[in-house]
Amino acid sequence: MVHLDIVHACNAILVETQPLVAVFVGGTSGIGECSVRALTATHANRGKGLRLYIVGRNNDAAEKIISDCLEVCPTGQFRFVRANDLSLLKDVDRVCAEIVQAEGEANTTGGIPRVDLLVMTQGYLSLESRKETKEGLDTVLSLVYYSRMRFVTQLLPLLLASPLSGRVVSIFAPGREGKIFPDDLSLRDPTHYGLATNASHAVYMTTFFMENLAARHAGRLSLAHVYPGLVMTKVAENGDLPRWARWMWRFLVAPVVWPLAVPTMECGERVLFLASPRFPARPLNSTEETSKSASNFEIAISSDGMVGGGAYRVTWNGEIIPTGKAYEKIREEGLSERVWNHTMKAFGEIEAGNFFTG
Repeated sequence: MVHLDIVHACNAILVETQPLVAVFVGGTSGIGECSVRALTATHANRGKGLRLYIVGRNNDAAEKIISDCLEVCPTGQFRFVRANDLSLLKDVDRVCAEIVQAEGEANTTGGIPRVDLLVMTQGYLSLESRKETKEGLDTVLSLVYYSRMRFVTQLLPLLLASPLSGRVVSIFAPGREGKIFPDDLSLRDPTHYGLATNASHAVYMTTFFMENLAARHAGRLSLAHVYPGLVMTKVAENGDLPRWARWMWRFLVAPVVWPLAVPTMECGERVLFLASPRFPARPLNSTEETSKSASNFEIAISSDGMVGGGAYRVTWNGEIIPTGKAYEKIREEGLSERVWNHTMKAFGEIEAGNFFTG
């Protein structure tokens, strides 16, 4: 476990090093909001400059968060970017275009448009059968996988412009893998579809897509897929769960597990810690591993087994989640390349205005 004093020290160094530009997708509630508030509080007394984009659907919530943040950090720049439906890649593209334009306008005096930190938490819980978007993707799987990887690829030029090396954080469920259907990655077969299988596919595909990105942009991009632990947000209440499930969570489960939950502010602080030197970009020379230690902690091992390899699976306390034997066989069968090709094909066909059927 990485202790909180180390987390706080690293976060302080992060904001003292240079002005920061951060994007929080799903930043109007839950873990996204926690992370926004944590970065603002950390920056308030010692930061060198902060520009923060909050992406979400709830304008009223965004206004309240921005108002609170300005009280804590009057010198910060906070901008709400309204999303309509992030399960649609076209909406992701529109939001990214607005951020790119805003960054260009914010740097008219010679600064470099960039994004130093991208945090993504969009998604919701559902027990229903596959619900297809008008672009041909499952709604839930799109939110937790396709739309998130689309944010990364669309904001990639800004991430690669970061002098820190761009940092990408996706909050979901590494370590919760189960079945994978290599010939049905988008889960079109109704017999394959379900809450657990949906999550499993999202985790496998995120692992492999992030590994590909880290290798293709060595030295310039660090990516982390994070299991946040139990955090008491409103995800169950705001999801697409039946009334009985919401009732059980609120009155039976939540009161029992509450003492075991990760405090919301700690969760936000630990999200920021993922931009620390413990999780560096992959070395430019892939045959050379990063030094195994930095400051008060060890450099993390990436999901492909390389020290400092640039793509990390992290649990709530900053420790690494190993891939285990489940990945060995599917790696040998070439699933990593299949996931990359499948995802890029989906992006290309939907961008061209076609209905994706892969």
